[in-house]
Amino acid sequence: MTKDVTKNIDIRRYITWKKIVKGKPIHIRLYELVYYELLIIWLEMDKPAIHSAIYEMISRKEFDEDFIKGKKIQQYIDQIIANPCDDGSGYYISSSNEILTKKNIESLYNTKRIMIDEFKTADMADRYNSLFVFCKIYEAWSLLKKAKQTRDITKKERFDVTPDLPLKISETQ
Repeated sequence: MTKDVTKNIDIRRYITWKKIVKGKPIHIRLYELVYYELLIIWLEMDKPAIHSAIYEMISRKEFDEDFIKGKKIQQYIDQIIANPCDDGSGYYISSSNEILTKKNIESLYNTKRIMIDEFKTADMADRYNSLFVFCKIYEAWSLLKKAKQTRDITKKERFDVTPDLPLKISETQ
């Protein structure tokens, strides 16, 4: 039985923030899926060293389905495609009030292929490094975005704007 880690206030803040934040580059949208899954595993394991959580994640059967075969990534893309704009200009993301173009969707598929290729390797060390790098890139982007938001006086009082992320990848070397 896994514990419900979403009751943690930091996780709720993070989930709220990740849904509404605007201006995510295409690759960040998909790296976020990996970061979030690692975060959940890390919390379920009672916050061990990051490398332990990464090895646990890449060893799970779900990792094969979700990321090596691309099921979780495809579900994300399908959610976006399921909400086309009335004028045909793209696809509407209601949580962030953004529109992704057909070209953005092509970029999502290209990034998906790159991620699958990175994860498909039989070498666990390469798979580990790919996951670590994707999470580190996502974290760097998120921390920059959060820093801008925390300095923005109009967003100071928002529940979801905190200067950090629950799982700190960059502190691990």
